[in-house]
Amino acid sequence: MNTIVIPTTQNIELEYPIANLGDRILATLLDWLVLLAYWLLLNTIFDLLPWPPFMGSPMRDYITATDRLAYLPIMLYPLLMELFFNGQSLGKYALKIRVVRLDGQPPSTADYFSRWMFRIIDIILLPFIPGIVAIISIAVSKNGQRLGDIVAHTTVIKLKLVTHFADTIFVDTAESHEVKFPEISRLSDRDVSILKEVLDAGLRSNNPDLLLKLSDKVKAVAGIESSLSPHDFLQTVLADYNHVFGHDAVRSKK
Repeated sequence: MNTIVIPTTQNIELEYPIANLGDRILATLLDWLVLLAYWLLLNTIFDLLPWPPFMGSPMRDYITATDRLAYLPIMLYPLLMELFFNGQSLGKYALKIRVVRLDGQPPSTADYFSRWMFRIIDIILLPFIPGIVAIISIAVSKNGQRLGDIVAHTTVIKLKLVTHFADTIFVDTAESHEVKFPEISRLSDRDVSILKEVLDAGLRSNNPDLLLKLSDKVKAVAGIESSLSPHDFLQTVLADYNHVFGHDAVRSKK
């Protein structure tokens, strides 16, 4: 399974699976079914309308009426859906995949527009094999990108984290949380990341000796004195660090 690490604020890196070719093709087919249903519905409405005698048969006016009304929404559907629904069309929503930027920033209107414009090359250029350019590009590119993605610096991911937010150093703290150990400013993100990893391992294995050694190490590095138990001490250090350095990042993920 190919994955991609998306950086976020406060040095958080979250790993997502890249949407595979099958997911993207199926999402596109579902979108085409939605557009086909729209097209058929519009045709039915025009056929049932009471046309004045001077306008002739609705079928004869097919090009001048139905096509002109249906063509524009069909062309703009991918752009408008991704722009207003956070990188998802109906097909992408059904498959739980989404367009994201490789640098972790939200895609801009220009990014979505670039992806949409390059559909002419990716999907429409060879009408006898629609989408063949996109299929080849997605298959051979490192990050599963069609040409439009490459230009926009985007890709499509599955909305299923490989690295969960809970696996990072950041945890939620209350607004009223009082920092007990201001010395945590001497710790780095890497220090706290190791702290949380070892803490989780110690809790899973029910290993109090591991927690004791870890708490002694943290006290030595940060210059903290405390009579709390190793477990309570480490949890407090983690909460303090998050409240001081990561609280805004945690709230932004909600």
